Amino acid sequence: MQYLINSGEPFKGYVQSVLTKDGTVAYTDGQTIPEYEAERGIKVEVISEDQLNALLEKHHDSLITKPKRITKARYWDMLECLPPCRWGTVGGFEVFHVSERLTHNLVSWFANQGDKYWEFTDRDNLSAADIANKLKAA
Repeated sequence: MQYLINSGEPFKGYVQSVLTKDGTVAYTDGQTIPEYEAERGIKVEVISEDQLNALLEKHHDSLITKPKRITKARYWDMLECLPPCRWGTVGGFEVFHVSERLTHNLVSWFANQGDKYWEFTDRDNLSAADIANKLKAA
């Protein structure tokens, strides 16, 4: 499969469209790439699935954050809004992530140790050791 991305801006995690087998832009009643670009006022780049996967990985990496301090109220709001996932103790921190994904496999993580609270974005499959290391570094 071939994908169209906006070549005039940094990749934001989505494609403009895909090309059909006959080389026209999908869902446009058969527009060619130049027609599609003219109608939307953008330049596009055609990329492969491997290229898209590499761009997505880089984009997801850019969304990962370091733990930042939050209030006790924010921590408890997030603990109680949806059933927590991976809730437990890791390296002396009580941790969980919200079950709803931010995108792909990225989630909001929350941690508590005594009267200190943190929030960060990372992958849902982050290892216990990586969680503890991230929080200790904060």
